[in-house]
Amino acid sequence: MTMEPRKESVAAHYKLPWFLTYFAKILDFFSRSLATRFLWKIFSGPIKFKVPSRELDFYNKTKQTRININSVGKKVILYRLPNDGNKLLFVHGWNGRSSQFYRIIDLLSEEGFDITAVDLPGHGRSRKGNTSLPEITDVIYEISKTQGPYHALIGHSFGGIAALNAVRYGSSYEKLVLISPGVYKIEPMFKTFVGLFGLNEEDYTERMFNLAESKYGASPDEFSPGKFANQIDINTLIIHCEDDKEAIKEIAENLHGELKNSILNLTTGLGHRRILRDADVAEKITQFMKI
Repeated sequence: MTMEPRKESVAAHYKLPWFLTYFAKILDFFSRSLATRFLWKIFSGPIKFKVPSRELDFYNKTKQTRININSVGKKVILYRLPNDGNKLLFVHGWNGRSSQFYRIIDLLSEEGFDITAVDLPGHGRSRKGNTSLPEITDVIYEISKTQGPYHALIGHSFGGIAALNAVRYGSSYEKLVLISPGVYKIEPMFKTFVGLFGLNEEDYTERMFNLAESKYGASPDEFSPGKFANQIDINTLIIHCEDDKEAIKEIAENLHGELKNSILNLTTGLGHRRILRDADVAEKITQFMKI
């Protein structure tokens, strides 16, 4: 039996400026339909942050190609470090970028693994714009089909959740690594977001669900890993920090309890993103790949 996760924390960059919350409340007064569309636009718009100097060498080392993802009609950037070993695919999280994996990628490349990483739509060096979990799932599925097969997929946060959904749709890997998986159930994430605006969480979550279903032909709730994780038997390593303030550790614990073949490794003091550049974490992933 899995635990019901408490409401997820919200990262500092989601604490919105007052004028956005004020505008949302004005729209709520005049038209809940317009307010819903406004909320969806903000919800599905990734933020691009400045790349720190420690990540810049990643761009010098990798071969970069812009490819078209036919299923979503968008172009994304692929980064390649070719090698003779097993092929690995890296998928970053929401508001993230491929270069955040630089330490893990460096170690795995030194060990002879063939590396591919993707900047998802709206992220990194891919073109700015809106995206969503269904769209990111399609991107992973299509890259895996056209550029693979991949021995393993390494996903951070929201990227790991999209990876699980790609598996649900038929993508095949020998191994998965989920670093700081972002959600176990989708609904609490929507409610947390709506709560930032001081609006009725139940009402607008339902409205956003309906809007998303009209766009993608599926309810966001169907993408909740808690609904299908128990059907996945891929050899999976889950790494999560106990003091992660953006994705609570219960998410990882619940996934570990549901997945048929998983290992859970809990760390401390690494938060949600610093975990990606921790040497011990990189070593654990490398050893998992070499088994």
